[in-house]
Amino acid sequence: MISQDELMKQMDAEVKRISDLFRFILKYKEQFQASGIEFSDLREYVSSDDASRIDWKNSAKSQDLFVKEYEEDKDMDVFVILDTSDTMMFGTSDKLKSEYAALLSCALAYASVDAGVNCGIGMFGEEQMIILPDGGQKQYRKILGEVTKFENYGGTFDMEHAFNETVGQIKEDTAIFLISDFLQVEGDWKSKMTLANMKFRHVMSLIIRDLRDYKLPESGNIRFESPDDSEQMVFNSTKNGEKFNQKALEEEEKLKDKIRGAGAASLKIDTRENFAGKFAEFFDQNREGW
Repeated sequence: MISQDELMKQMDAEVKRISDLFRFILKYKEQFQASGIEFSDLREYVSSDDASRIDWKNSAKSQDLFVKEYEEDKDMDVFVILDTSDTMMFGTSDKLKSEYAALLSCALAYASVDAGVNCGIGMFGEEQMIILPDGGQKQYRKILGEVTKFENYGGTFDMEHAFNETVGQIKEDTAIFLISDFLQVEGDWKSKMTLANMKFRHVMSLIIRDLRDYKLPESGNIRFESPDDSEQMVFNSTKNGEKFNQKALEEEEKLKDKIRGAGAASLKIDTRENFAGKFAEFFDQNREGW
């Protein structure tokens, strides 16, 4: 079995090798860095005010003088909620969903700290691990270390609990990225996602799917095997494949509607896709919302 140190080296190299990552980081700088000093409100002029702050346009409409008030726009933190449950340890492409999600989490952390944005992560499965947002390459290496620990994976994903922990510990001015396949999720998560959407600047659900989560070929019996070889299942895709595909599509649409109903954004990413390009496309199409 590959050691954690070797796995960390491989994942670190892949994060930095990802095509379009530079573009991905630029999107981060554009979307998450503070824009400086922003207009806040108008108030009536007093003698101690700097006359250069008088808003002559609005003052001309009244008998009184008004000055513009400004407030400093604060940096937004980033926090990743990562599903580390059993269903994430499935894959028929180059990576298991858990490996792809770990790489995505590290890319988010790397892009964040490179753009001067604090980033943290919460891993939720049988075990729970939370790293509160912080900045710098040391923080990125800490996150990289945790997502490559085998003991942090397995079990079930209680999303209600994950949101409770996040709402209780993470500050309001934060963008939340929830990374999960949403296939076996416990708890009343919609109400908690709604609450999180009310508290945080943004909540975005990243739906990670392997092709075989939603589409099976008509190729007779297909054998599925657990990552540790402890369980196997045979499924006849010729007889039941089309029914499975249709059901998976319906469930996916219901999921997106549920997320939308909670006020959050969603983005489905197939493990065969370059997620940097998907993010860039999302930010381009949702500039006003972010």
